[in-house]
Amino acid sequence: MLFDSLGEFEDMPTWAEAADVLFDAGLTTNPSELHGALMGLLGSGAPVSDGDMVPALERALGIECRGELVDLVQRLHRATVSAVRDSNYAFYPLLPEDDDDLEARLLSLGLWTTGFLTGFTQGVTIAGAGSEGVAPDTAEALKDFAVIAQVDSAEPETDDAERDFEELAEYVRFAALNTVENALQIQDGN
Repeated sequence: MLFDSLGEFEDMPTWAEAADVLFDAGLTTNPSELHGALMGLLGSGAPVSDGDMVPALERALGIECRGELVDLVQRLHRATVSAVRDSNYAFYPLLPEDDDDLEARLLSLGLWTTGFLTGFTQGVTIAGAGSEGVAPDTAEALKDFAVIAQVDSAEPETDDAERDFEELAEYVRFAALNTVENALQIQDGN
């Protein structure tokens, strides 16, 4: 199984580091969207190994990965799987730093959920499971992610808006974790 093949915890690249690699590759893809698509692939239950992740993401996002971008995707994949496996719930969506403006963080959160939906859809296609039902918790998360993807990023920066963002990001984090957990249970036949 994919999760058993990984060893030590891998360091998650920062949003800025991922943005630099994407920019250097000539892409305008938001790092949050890339990470969301990766997590969506994992949450779909598709058998996507470390070596299969790059072509799966290329298909999901309509991008071409070469050079440093391949290395980034593989590192991001290993770090995400390590964080998902961690018993202390170490997984967090890849978003800009907390000191970045709220508009950039809201935009990235919306793109993370868009990426998740795209990756999930691609994973279902890979697995050939389009006619199979989705677990109720997963279906609810997918509906919520579709709404969150439409988030208005032009929110004025206030303490209430900051608190709302933190609650929304935390919801996304746990809904994504639950979706991956549901996929693992299905894979394990539980």
